[in-house]
Amino acid sequence: MSKLLRKWLVLLLIGMISVTSYSAEKLDFTKIALHSDDDFSDLAQFANAIAGKRIVYLDELTHGEHEVFALKARLVKYLHQKQGFAALIIESGLFDVQEIVKKASMKAGESIASQAPGNIFFSYAADPAFLDLMHYIDAQRHTAKPLGLAGFDGRLSGEYAINRFVTQLQQQILALSQAKTLLADWEPYAKQLQATIERQFTPLTEQQIQQHIQKGFQIMDALIAADLEPTMDSASYYARLLEGVIRLFEVHYQVRRFDEHDLVMANNIHWLLENLYNNQKIIVWGHNVHVNRQGYLALRANNITTALEKAYGKQSYIVNFAGLSGQYRDYVDGKTKPLPTLSKQHLAYRLQSQFEDTPHAIFIEPQQFAAEQYRDLLLQGHEYQADYQIPVHVWRNHFDSIFLINSVTP
Repeated sequence: MSKLLRKWLVLLLIGMISVTSYSAEKLDFTKIALHSDDDFSDLAQFANAIAGKRIVYLDELTHGEHEVFALKARLVKYLHQKQGFAALIIESGLFDVQEIVKKASMKAGESIASQAPGNIFFSYAADPAFLDLMHYIDAQRHTAKPLGLAGFDGRLSGEYAINRFVTQLQQQILALSQAKTLLADWEPYAKQLQATIERQFTPLTEQQIQQHIQKGFQIMDALIAADLEPTMDSASYYARLLEGVIRLFEVHYQVRRFDEHDLVMANNIHWLLENLYNNQKIIVWGHNVHVNRQGYLALRANNITTALEKAYGKQSYIVNFAGLSGQYRDYVDGKTKPLPTLSKQHLAYRLQSQFEDTPHAIFIEPQQFAAEQYRDLLLQGHEYQADYQIPVHVWRNHFDSIFLINSVTP
């Protein structure tokens, strides 16, 4: 082969690579509005992506980004209005949310939003976009197709749980045929339940710990056996609630790991799907650590999604949300923290040209970035921490699609 021919072939190859790179970088994405409720035409690609799915999970990398909450709230309204989703299940106490819904449904009841502070998870209850969504659910209550609302967290911590749960559990036990046996030593048992809910733990012997756990499971078994038609506020519902408090107790006294709370959360969602929302489509709103396909952080212990994989995996679709820049509020210490600066290693760095200054998002899917040039690029993971960044080529191991938001605020 002549030198001239070799040179020509090299130049041709370089040109082909350049064209491939250029055309990939020129992908054109629809701008997704964060706050528009009147026109959902920008969500056509998202609609195609979730077609045929019964469960849509909406994650969040932190509990503290307003624009993420705003877009998630808009998607909930869209899924309800245009896609026939029947309920929103949020990362907040199962008992507290149900008590809120009951009171809001009363003729002279308070709104969901007005009851949120102190009862719904505080990061949500303080955000205007989330509260607007609660007003939407209130407004839909008396329509032909209202949007249901429930919590899935078993770690009861709201004011309603602190003030009402133990008493209402006792009323459920009183209706059981074996009530006399179960309530024989009720006072010390109830005192420990209340202390657990209030996170007021005292030193206990190994025997006392085991006795308390066994008593709880005995009550749970009796409640489940007595419930022929499980509904909200029925006996098996209280068994679900009690399991969450037992797990809280077990974690504190180091009988189980902290991440095993997710198994209670998964059981709660499963119970809601099988009883309250049988054959209906639901939206699950929670933190990425609970709703990604790789399980709980680096341990790969089961989280909600992995625990429900066998029963609902093929019916599920997981949506990730990430900001490119801005700040978020850390729900643990309350401090405002910056998002890390994007480097050239990040896929989002390549997509910055898709954005303008106004707050908006773009929707991206794995198949759009299958080319080798994207393989080693990174996506943001849990809390934007460097240790949990996700290589693009294993994207689908974690979630199905992403909404990238150009800028977020606390």
